Amino acid sequence: MGLFRIKHTDFEETFDSDQFDTMHAHEWAGSNIKRIEEPAWQQRYSYEALLISNLIKENPHIKNVLELGSGPGILSQKVQLAHPELTYHLVDKPHAEKYFSDNKSKGTFFVKDLSSSFDTEGLLDEYDLIITNDFLEHVLNPSVIVQTIHKLTNKDSIYFISNPNWRMSHQWVYRGLFDFDNFVYFLYTHKFKLEGFYGSELKTPAYPRISSETLLGDENLTDWNHYMIFKHRTC
Repeated sequence: MGLFRIKHTDFEETFDSDQFDTMHAHEWAGSNIKRIEEPAWQQRYSYEALLISNLIKENPHIKNVLELGSGPGILSQKVQLAHPELTYHLVDKPHAEKYFSDNKSKGTFFVKDLSSSFDTEGLLDEYDLIITNDFLEHVLNPSVIVQTIHKLTNKDSIYFISNPNWRMSHQWVYRGLFDFDNFVYFLYTHKFKLEGFYGSELKTPAYPRISSETLLGDENLTDWNHYMIFKHRTC
């Protein structure tokens, strides 16, 4: 059973749903996109690309990849540099696609609004690897997104998820859903089982453990992000 918190901790930012459309309309627009060029962002993308590259090496059946909420494709370029043979599909909004195209990035970019629904037109019927990297916490209906992801996977598919730790300053659509225990349970109810976990190089302030983190090891409480490997389950 999930242990949803009623209140945010002092360190968390509350999310004003009235600001949702405004905030996401400017995602990856103008000077906002320049943050991905900062050293800390590049360090993080390089670490994530290494995790995914190792995952691909360990699972040679992976031939095609779908990254949802890909932004302008920085992670995708690093992964494809190590694995140029991949069929790599990215999905995000127009501003992200413009940066992707202007930089002649590798892969196929689909412009779709994933804020509350998931139109799969043009995508493959199934993918060997699906990635959501700090994405689900920004959508109004993560349940619909995950249900659709399940339809795009099979028993051999891998779902790689990165979620931010609540200890970092962040905005959440649904408070508590992304606490570690709650999120694992949420994915389980959507027919995905946790198969692997990686910590983060970057660390957050050392706030104490909360009741919905019983599955998380002490060494991972202050990970900036939690990287999880889920597999499709049929029952």
